[in-house]
Amino acid sequence: MNRACLRSCVALSLILSLFGQRSWASPSALSCLLAAYPEFLKSSSVANAVQSRQGEVFVFDASLPTQSHQWRLDHADLKSQLEQAYPREPLAEPPAVDFDPGRLRSAPFFERMYGKTLSQVQEHMVSVHWAPCKCRIQFSKRNGAAAALEKVGQALVDRPELQIYVSRPLGSLNWRSIQGTQRRSMHAYGVAVDFHLPKSVHHYWQWSGCKSGTACPYPAAVLKDERLQEVVKVFESHGFIWGGKWHHFDTVHFEFRPELIGPACGQ
Repeated sequence: MNRACLRSCVALSLILSLFGQRSWASPSALSCLLAAYPEFLKSSSVANAVQSRQGEVFVFDASLPTQSHQWRLDHADLKSQLEQAYPREPLAEPPAVDFDPGRLRSAPFFERMYGKTLSQVQEHMVSVHWAPCKCRIQFSKRNGAAAALEKVGQALVDRPELQIYVSRPLGSLNWRSIQGTQRRSMHAYGVAVDFHLPKSVHHYWQWSGCKSGTACPYPAAVLKDERLQEVVKVFESHGFIWGGKWHHFDTVHFEFRPELIGPACGQ
C-alpha cells in the first residue's frame, strides 16, 4: 500500500469514526429513557435507537444540522430532548438565552406514547383527586403520570403556606398547539397542568411581549419568591419539570417529564 493510499484510508477511517460517535446514543441516555418510560419502552438491540413495546423504533440521534434554536424546537430528536440538563437547584438567576430544558421535544415519540389524536389521548385519561382544592384534574395515567400528580397534591395539602399557588388549577388536557407554532403542547397529551398563581409571579414570556430569537427579561419577582420555589421542589420530586426554569418562561406550567429529572438521568 503506497503512502497516498494509506493517508486516504486513515482519513476515511477518522471520518467514519466521528460519524459513528455522533450517531450513536450513549448507554446512560438510553438507560435514562428506559427508566423514565418503562410502560412504553423496552430494551432495544437496534443501535442509536429506543424501541417501544409495540415494536416501533425511535432514532435517538438523527444527526440534525446546526440550526437556530427555533428550528431545533420544530425538529427535535431524542438527543436534542436530553441535551439541556434540567436544573434541580432553586432558581437563583434568570436562565441563559435559549436555555429551555424540556421545550425541545421529539413529537413522534410523544405522539406514539400518549396519542396522535384526541380520542387516542382520552383513552388514557383519568380523574385525579387534587387535594389542595378538593377538586379533580384530568390527567394521563400512562407512565404513572396521574399517580405522580396525586402524590404532589397530597404532599402540598400539608403545606398551608403554599395553598395560594396550587388551589386554582387552570386546566390540564387541552388538544391544542403551542401558541404561534404547529407543535403540540404537552397539554394535548394530558401530562401538563397550569395553575393560577399570585399576580406577581403569574407570567408567560409571550404575555410579556417577548419575541422568539431575542433576549427576554425574566420577571424578577419569580426569583425572589421562596414559597413558589418550594412548590416547584415538590413537583420535581415526583417527575415534573417547571416552565419557570426556561428562558422562554411559563411560570404557571408543570409537565410530567421523568426523563429529564429522574434518578437514572444524572439528577
